[in-house]
Amino acid sequence: MLALLVSGCGNFFEGGVIFGGPTVLVSRENFSFSTETDQNNNTTYTYRYDIVLYALPGSGAGSVVLLDAQDNPLDAPFLIPQACPPSSADPCGPYTRTYEKKAATPLSPVQAVKYRTTSANGQSKVVPLPAPIALY
Repeated sequence: MLALLVSGCGNFFEGGVIFGGPTVLVSRENFSFSTETDQNNNTTYTYRYDIVLYALPGSGAGSVVLLDAQDNPLDAPFLIPQACPPSSADPCGPYTRTYEKKAATPLSPVQAVKYRTTSANGQSKVVPLPAPIALY
């Protein structure tokens, strides 16, 4: 299931400007869920997916971390190592991280509902996602 979400436009955000901070598209891609039961009747639940970020044209270098509704980081920050030129016809990237999580019981999803963008000079801003992304 592809859940492509557009967040922000350029480097102007409600409440202020991030000078050089990344503005990104975020998606969860290649999601799969499987179960395996071993000879001792133990079941393992496996979740696999990619989180993919694309920097929008005109956005700068820095980092992006996905957040839940209470502003808790859901993973390590994604590094956006270079600015995406304003003249670019398409977003820059992808910046991809692959996940595989195994558990003895089914996992409940955690909702990423916003992200914190931090520019190379340390300015940061929290940006809401247009729709939540379920992470495991």
